[in-house]
Parts: sequence; C-alpha cells; structure tokens
Amino acid sequence: MWHFYAVSVGWLGIKPLVTINFGTLLHSDNAIINNGLAVLSGVLVAIAGDFFYYWMHRAQHAVPFLWRMHATHHSIRELTAWNCHHHISEPLVAAGLVSLPLTLFHFESGVVPFVAMTLITFQVHLSHSSTRINLGPLRYIIGDNKFHRIHHSLEPHHQRRNYGFFTTIWDTIFATAYWPKKNEWPEVGLRDQSEPLTVRDFVMFPFDRRRWRRAKVGSGEKAGN
Repeated sequence: MWHFYAVSVGWLGIKPLVTINFGTLLHSDNAIINNGLAVLSGVLVAIAGDFFYYWMHRAQHAVPFLWRMHATHHSIRELTAWNCHHHISEPLVAAGLVSLPLTLFHFESGVVPFVAMTLITFQVHLSHSSTRINLGPLRYIIGDNKFHRIHHSLEPHHQRRNYGFFTTIWDTIFATAYWPKKNEWPEVGLRDQSEPLTVRDFVMFPFDRRRWRRAKVGSGEKAGN
C-alpha cells in the first residue's frame, strides 16, 4: 500500500528532497558480509520509516477523529499474531502522515522493498503475538510483543506509552517508553467500547455516535472517571 502511494507521488512529478542510500553506504566485496550489511540496511530503513509512524501514532491518540478510527484496533480484547487489523480508513491517514514524508525523505537499502518490508511484516505479527518472547538486549532497539502490549493495556499508568512499532528507539528519545517488568502482561482493550463483531459494526465503528458520546480521546475510559 505504501509503495503504491510512493509510486503515485512519483507519477505526479514530486521528487524526493533527500535520498539516503544505505545500500551504497553499507557495501562489502565479501558476499557473506555483504548479505549481513543488506539486512542491516533494511533494519535502518525500517527504523527511519518508524520515525514517521511514531508521530502519526501519537496524533492518532491526540486528535479525536483520528482516535475514533484507530480505536477500532485498540478495541481488540485478545491480541494474537493474526488479529492485528486496523480500520479500513487508516491507510488514508498513513498515506498523508507516513507515506508522503517517506517519499520526500527517501531511504533505500539496496534491497528495498524486500528486506525492509519483510522485517516490518514480521514485526506486525510479532508485536501482537501472545507468545512471550524475550529479545534480551535487542528489545532496546527492536520492539517486541511485551513492549507493544503495554500500548494496548487497560492500566492507567500504561496510557500514552510505547507508540513505536518496529523500533523502541523513538519512544526512548521522546520519553514515551515504558519497559515492562519480567511478568508484566496486562489486560488489553477499551473499557467503554465493545469489540466490533459484525462487518457493519467494524466499518461504522468510528462514526457510531452512541459509542463516542462520553468517551475520552485516546484513553478508552469514560469521561469523568
């Protein structure tokens, strides 16, 4: 989807303001080392792209209309590797807040989109998995499901934390990181919103006034509580 947006912008004649080619910067004549550098360059592209996702995600929790769309995802009561769906309108938000900046500030790994998109796709499933994977020291760079689960938590002290998706770096830099304790595995979902169970309810989730009459932006808790 994001690649389609990038191509569309190219058709309009809009060229990148800055291009950073990690594939050229990270290169070796040794085939084994070069393959490792190709993966590293893909990781760097994913980290750079996650900067724009991080700020889009914060906007989704701060702007009421964006929150209503994003809350469809947060209403999920039991996270698994396969139910990480978002509302059908969210790709339009990502087009303006993520894809467009990534087109203007263009990053290449030399193997894009294969390596970077493979890593990101894997991360989608990992971050919502119910398997308690411990990445060790890597968790300070790569976000795992324990880190992302905090973002979905019902606990008040977890609110507005862990916005990053692929990496934890931007949460660390902008002071929104919460590092879960060893056995910290909170309940998830929204206190005042039921998970949509029909196609109609899923599509209409952001627009159903009955759902949003008393809901607070970005919290999932009723106003006044």
